[in-house]
Amino acid sequence: MRHCVNRWQFIWAFAFVAGIAGCDWSGSDTVGTELIHIPATASSVKPDAVALPSIAFQDTAVALGIVTEGTQSDVVYSFRNTGNAQLVLSDVSTSCGCTLAEQWPREPIPPGGKGEIAIRFDSRNRVGTNQKEIFVVTNAVPSTTTLHLTAEVIGPSTNDSSQ
Repeated sequence: MRHCVNRWQFIWAFAFVAGIAGCDWSGSDTVGTELIHIPATASSVKPDAVALPSIAFQDTAVALGIVTEGTQSDVVYSFRNTGNAQLVLSDVSTSCGCTLAEQWPREPIPPGGKGEIAIRFDSRNRVGTNQKEIFVVTNAVPSTTTLHLTAEVIGPSTNDSSQ
């Protein structure tokens, strides 16, 4: 039995030494730009040499004002590709189920091109101040733009003064 234990100790010691010997102890603590997948942020690439899209909204915040409870309001956010490469909208999502991203361009938008994102706000059961967010994910930098929608929803009075 003692012979077997010594053999296992030898095997473990050999594996440990082999593992240590295989490590690269060159002392290099730098990270190269080859790990970066966005060429515009790599230090070896000049920013002027990379074509990038850019999204610019006409308005990022829309106030609907006073809305009657139970109605639906449509809002359109207009934008332009101010970059020098095709702009792709990969997703448009909202912060609440009462706000729906109806339509947005599914095809690439060329430099200088325009587009619109249609949003529908449903005020049913939303009496009071409402602040909603719409998240637009693109291939531009930064990749996500947040749009804002506010509304003051009024409904039937909860105070019954006739009693």
